[in-house]
Amino acid sequence: MTHIPRFFTSSGFAVIGAMLLVACSSQPEVPFKPVVSTTPAVDIMPGSQVPEAAEKVLSDYQWYRAAMDAVRSEDDLLPADFLSRQQPSAMANSVRNQWLKSLGKRNQWDLFRQQYAQLPADVRDKETRCYALLTGIELDSKQSLRNELVWELDKLPEGCNRLLNRETAGGALDRSKAWRRVRGLLAANQITHARNLAQALGSPLPNPLSNINVTAAADLTQGEQEALLYRVTAKNNRIKNDAPELLQQMSGVLTAEQIGFGWAQLGLAQAYNQNAVNALVYFNQADHSQLSDEMWEWYARSALRVQNWHQLSEIIRAMPPELQKTPVWQYWLGRAHGVAGNQAAAQILYRQAAASGRNFYALLAAEALGGSVNTRNNVAVSTKSQINKVAQDGNIARALALFHGAQETNDWDMRRQAQQEWRYAIRHYNEDTLLAASALAYQQGFYEMGILSADKTNDKLNFELRYIAPFKDITLPYAQQAGIDPAWVYGLIRQESRFMIGATSHVGAKGLMQVMPATAREIANKINISADELHSMDGNIRMGTWYLGDIRNRFGDEVMATAAYNAGPARARRWQAEVPLEGAIYAETIPFDETRTYVKNVMANATYYASLFKEPQTSLTRRMGTIPARY
Repeated sequence: MTHIPRFFTSSGFAVIGAMLLVACSSQPEVPFKPVVSTTPAVDIMPGSQVPEAAEKVLSDYQWYRAAMDAVRSEDDLLPADFLSRQQPSAMANSVRNQWLKSLGKRNQWDLFRQQYAQLPADVRDKETRCYALLTGIELDSKQSLRNELVWELDKLPEGCNRLLNRETAGGALDRSKAWRRVRGLLAANQITHARNLAQALGSPLPNPLSNINVTAAADLTQGEQEALLYRVTAKNNRIKNDAPELLQQMSGVLTAEQIGFGWAQLGLAQAYNQNAVNALVYFNQADHSQLSDEMWEWYARSALRVQNWHQLSEIIRAMPPELQKTPVWQYWLGRAHGVAGNQAAAQILYRQAAASGRNFYALLAAEALGGSVNTRNNVAVSTKSQINKVAQDGNIARALALFHGAQETNDWDMRRQAQQEWRYAIRHYNEDTLLAASALAYQQGFYEMGILSADKTNDKLNFELRYIAPFKDITLPYAQQAGIDPAWVYGLIRQESRFMIGATSHVGAKGLMQVMPATAREIANKINISADELHSMDGNIRMGTWYLGDIRNRFGDEVMATAAYNAGPARARRWQAEVPLEGAIYAETIPFDETRTYVKNVMANATYYASLFKEPQTSLTRRMGTIPARY
């Protein structure tokens, strides 16, 4: 049955009407509001579109939602109609990508070929490309995508699994890499995908997997060997005390690659539990050809955790070249060279890391070279004319129409689509235009896209746009009241919410400072305010700064307090070592990916804000300090 777009219904008309009134209302707090016109500007940027009326943008959004629902229901009529009437946009690309995946899943290849030709190459997602390879539209002559897929050890989209299974069965892929993927899938508990790939390889996995007795194993098929290895690498088994002994017993019946993969999985499990000494023992027995990037990084982090600089150097130099070239491992290899007395080699690596941008390790590397944070703008502020020119880009106008509609209706799905439209609009902008776009977003209150746009420049830098500091009239007094550094508060807000008022995370954290409701109730009781203040800007910042000050006082350290703010105080304490630990090492060896990235970003942000706020302490190295030993 064909889905009727919601805006065609009477209630849909009412919703659109309300949004249009809102979108067209005045915004007195915005210093400059460009006009969204249906008349072409005199000097539209190359590749941009004529702005559409806000009414059309908002109705298109409702149509877009209906088209996406139709794709999920395997209805081809509505997405076809939607796309036939759309200018190029993020909405059109999303619908076409999702529709193509549905067509591929249903083997509707004639319609797939027709629609694939209309999807720009730079927005085709991985699964869409997998279906194109299946049908022969893309040739992948260098097998770059196929090799990327077969090297992945975890779950892939359905279309990519189908492609790998077909190519494997046809002998087009390296069998040793395919078997490595089978054992990786088993370790990730992706049993069905592992079975399908093993079947394609011609050696099915036994059912059940645990039937094989290691002491009686002889003349096993490869599928049976992988099932035997799974007794060690299964998530609940690889942390058991007898796992190393069991793996040793298997060495007589499994290949060196299989045993080497098993040791890598045992090492990874120990590394995540921060048992760095055991992790190194196991990683040292692993087969390097079996290691994923994740394994390589935790191998290095284990050596870093115990400050075995010689082994850290060896591990980093053995990593795949692309991983070695990342700022994190350039910096730590530089440190290892420095400890070994090879200052010339250290300086080369520091310079490479420092040139990587304005990230955590770029700052640390610059300081290792004797430099300091630099927040001097090297480009003039965008003029009103430049900003208005960006506003006349139809893609930008579409994003802003959706943004203002989302603000007034508190529709976060619409806001996320506004963000997608903004990303689509700026994807080919030069740096001058990116900065003008950033200034426009800031003026409109679209803060997260202002930061995104400014962050994309590498040569022309405006730090006031990159590290915006709105709401100072509220934030600074509460930071002072809590006895904490305002630069740290702003560094945290920039990471937490990108200054999106009313933001809600996937776990339910609220507002600018992303305070959890349960935490808000505890805070409210302690500072004698209503827990409902969590939802106001003033109350949210007051609660967040108070809590940040409280955990800083408990730990006596900003780094641990930052980790605790994200992952909870108990975890932050558990991640301490038995000896005092350099703050940067503590941060790099946090076992939660989200929290590890979070801590590094917040502390780097705080360093930039400290410079912009003219604070005396602008060294990231000093800010990271030393984490006391666990007690």
